[in-house]
Amino acid sequence: MHRIEEIFLVILVIALLVLTCGQIILRNMFSITFLGTENIVRHLVLWIGLFGALLSTRLDKHIRIDALLRLMPIRVRALVLACADILTAMICGLLSFIAWRFVIDEREYGGTAFFDVPAWLAQLCFPLVFGLMALRFFCISWKNFTQRTISSQQ
Repeated sequence: MHRIEEIFLVILVIALLVLTCGQIILRNMFSITFLGTENIVRHLVLWIGLFGALLSTRLDKHIRIDALLRLMPIRVRALVLACADILTAMICGLLSFIAWRFVIDEREYGGTAFFDVPAWLAQLCFPLVFGLMALRFFCISWKNFTQRTISSQQ
């Protein structure tokens, strides 16, 4: 699963580079520009940013304010981290639900993102990534909670 996530992110970044560099070269050398490329690039940046955030949660490299955590004993730190991760998972779950409602509304509206691609399809990254982040944070909180339980038994 992790490999799929990484490959997908690499494909998105390569597509972004090819589109932007190709557009610059065509515009400067041949005075040609393709309509809609800017919209594709905007959506690619959105997908890359969100999937990059998902990757950072897997690697535990996301932004965390942990000045006080460093002063806590290991068992207390694991419990606090588990509670914080549960709260984060709940917030991500809520954002996923709200984003899903947004995608459904966009589908009913019938707008397009670029060319003939429906806007709702290009915006599926919101509920998908926030839902996966919620699952990931629940798993992380479980790991932190069990680490605390194992540490307290020793």
